[in-house]
Amino acid sequence: MSHSKEPIICPNCSHQATGNYCAQCGQENHLHKETFWGLVMHFIGHYFHYDSKFWQTMKALLFSPGKLTIAYWNKQRMRYIAPVSLYIFISAVYFLLSLLHHKDETVKGKAAGNVSHISVLPASGIAANDSGSAKYILYFEHKIKEINDKHGNINEFVKSNISHNMPKIFFFMIPVMALLLKLLFVRRKDTFFVDHAIFALHYHSFWFSLFAILHIHFPEAVKDWLYIILFIVAFVYMVAAIHNVYKTGWARSVWKSIVLSATYAISLGLVMFTYLLLVIVLA
Repeated sequence: MSHSKEPIICPNCSHQATGNYCAQCGQENHLHKETFWGLVMHFIGHYFHYDSKFWQTMKALLFSPGKLTIAYWNKQRMRYIAPVSLYIFISAVYFLLSLLHHKDETVKGKAAGNVSHISVLPASGIAANDSGSAKYILYFEHKIKEINDKHGNINEFVKSNISHNMPKIFFFMIPVMALLLKLLFVRRKDTFFVDHAIFALHYHSFWFSLFAILHIHFPEAVKDWLYIILFIVAFVYMVAAIHNVYKTGWARSVWKSIVLSATYAISLGLVMFTYLLLVIVLA
């Protein structure tokens, strides 16, 4: 007499499953009502698993240039946090610190009476020339005066707008860096645009982790030197990351890092300038 087993239906996705885990969604099939102690132990295990994964990822990111990118290229995806998740988390923390720091500086500036206004250029002398760039100058004079009248201070309006949207701007810069890397390594047939995007995500994550130091309150003299030191560290890190990931010699890695840094800075400048124009025009 044959006994046929009843099919197992996954309680999560209703897919017919075999074995202990659903092949469709990965959930365990034989689940029992969990005790409170079991719930606590499950939470602790999950927390320490993620905590260990996070610190392992941060250690590789900060002290082993290119290691995370190489691991991702080699399909070693489980031991580290995914590149996009890592970037979103680190950039969110960075920009939160930036907003808090900016708010604190604004309060100090107002208390000291140092909030400055951008002066509007006098229209006299320009109005006589209605052609060419004079029209645009007059237009922006009018917009700046309008913003000053409406928001009180164009400096604070622009700073606040940029601080709020900076994460979006830098997220836009990731494919820009990937494109620049694609052009730098155009002869390589074994790397694709998405591979360069992974490198860009990891480098931006390192950059935000490094420059978060600037949101600690330092004396201005110390902060000036700190800027220089951090930019040097960021450049050295880029050289080492390119050397490790793309297997180029040190001299070539330095040269490509110089070209990448310069073209990225120019691209970022153009994006920021365009964004500032849009902020003023749409205000």
